Amino acid sequence: MSTSHSLFRGEIITLTNGASSAELTSVGAALNRFCIGGRDFVVPSAVDDVQFGYRGGIIAPWPNRIGNGTYTYDGVEYELPLNEHERRNALHGLVSWSDFSVENRTENTVDFFHHLIPVPGYPFPLSIRVRYTLHESAITTEVTATNLGETRAPYGVCPHPYVVPGAEHMNEWETLVPASHVLEVDERLLPVALSPVENHPELHLDGAPIGDRFIDHAYTGFSEGRITVRSASGEVWIEFDPEALPWAQIHTADHPDPSKNRAGLAVEPMTCPPDAFRTGENLVHLAPGASHTVSWTISGKALN
Repeated sequence: MSTSHSLFRGEIITLTNGASSAELTSVGAALNRFCIGGRDFVVPSAVDDVQFGYRGGIIAPWPNRIGNGTYTYDGVEYELPLNEHERRNALHGLVSWSDFSVENRTENTVDFFHHLIPVPGYPFPLSIRVRYTLHESAITTEVTATNLGETRAPYGVCPHPYVVPGAEHMNEWETLVPASHVLEVDERLLPVALSPVENHPELHLDGAPIGDRFIDHAYTGFSEGRITVRSASGEVWIEFDPEALPWAQIHTADHPDPSKNRAGLAVEPMTCPPDAFRTGENLVHLAPGASHTVSWTISGKALN
């Protein structure tokens, strides 16, 4: 285990376990790199620059979007700042650019801690612990949130890795998402209706090549808690408990900058779907003093 520091990404922690290594940043408690035999299985960001596109970050206390940044909870209306201005949404929680403290380090584990200070749009004090454990060919993330306040708090969480199975172009990658339903969305990427995946062949990720499809949708109804992305030269997969994480956002990460466009596939197991603070769908209601824990594991292997 080694450490360094960046003005942009905070403390940089490198874990090792056999041929595997992981680079973590205290800003966002983010998984910035995950390598096996020197080969990247998630897309990294430069540690001497601002984190790009939430890569590898922990998304809490809500995943995805809240339309207009407004929601009502226990009879009180709250308003959050909009950080996805073109769509008028509050996007990806409050901690992605927070600097977590670093504790309990070993060669292959580390804990990050953050005290989420109440703000007008989310006046609920939380303690958030993120624990990374590096295995020989996998990395596990466990997130525990504890309500430090005297009233219950709305809560949700997800990771934001951009996985990459090999050097081939994303259009050639094959993705298996064993889900029965997909969330239809409007132009703001907010929920419209939940539909069987079989009704949307353009969104059916059944192991066929991604091709040039644009996808930024939430899936649910998992027959197993594993999403796999494969290319001719490698495979990467994320395993999770579909009862604890019943949703997963899949995003092809299309971007006008060719150096960033479709560099990795965002695979985000979520506790709740987009706009859950307004719809209440699968929302965690964290009682005073209560804790909520969820975990997921990213694994990879070379195929040739």
